[in-house]
Amino acid sequence: MTRLALLLGGAQAAAQWTNARVHQLVVGARLDPNTALDLVEHGIAEDDPVILAEPGQVWVRRTEADPGLPAVLYLTHRLGPEHLVAEDGGPTGTGVIPLALLYAYELDYWKHS
Repeated sequence: MTRLALLLGGAQAAAQWTNARVHQLVVGARLDPNTALDLVEHGIAEDDPVILAEPGQVWVRRTEADPGLPAVLYLTHRLGPEHLVAEDGGPTGTGVIPLALLYAYELDYWKHS
C-alpha cells in the first residue's frame, strides 16, 4: 500500500483524493488533465507540500531542518494559495505560515473527512 493510502485509510481514499486534486488543477490552474495527473503523482511521491498540504494534517520537522522551528505543525486552514494557519502547540500557539515553510517538514498524519 502506498504512503498516501496509509495516511488516508486505504487505496480507494487515496485514489479519490488524487482524482480530486487533479480536478482542482485542471479547473483552477487550467492544466491539461495528463499534465495535472503527472504533477500530482510526482508531488505525492516527493511529499511536496504544494500538492499535499490541506487542513487536518500534522507535519513534523525533518531531522535536518532548523531546530528553532516548531517540532510539529497542525494545519487548521488555508489563507489563499501560499499561506496556511497552523497550530504548533508551543508558545506561539496559532499563526500564519508560508506554504514554503512546509518543505522543512514531512507529512506525518492526516485526519481526512
